Amino acid sequence: MILRHRPIAEKEAPASIVGYLRDSGCVHRFHEVVKPLPNGCVEACVRAGSPLVVLTKNEQVYHPISAEMPDIDVRQKLLPFIGKLVKITGHVYSRGGSNTISLEQIEEVKE
Repeated sequence: MILRHRPIAEKEAPASIVGYLRDSGCVHRFHEVVKPLPNGCVEACVRAGSPLVVLTKNEQVYHPISAEMPDIDVRQKLLPFIGKLVKITGHVYSRGGSNTISLEQIEEVKE
């Protein structure tokens, strides 16, 4: 039996990041593009299964994870926000140059 729970104690207060919810392939291959192009590319990559990331305006990349342990899939919660500027609030974790944020709240931000 797998028990799902939130971590017992978070060392840091929740933080918020603002960025575009994008497919990871284009974010890493095409550095000149921060905001998704209106050509359907991001939607096509997402439909094909590309992992989702948040790219901030200062080009930091965050991988959304769940707020639960063991980690659960958050993709369905993210899909309505594909290609949009979003604010995600949660706990930020970094390791070896990789950043994650636990998906505790997400909302669209007007540009």
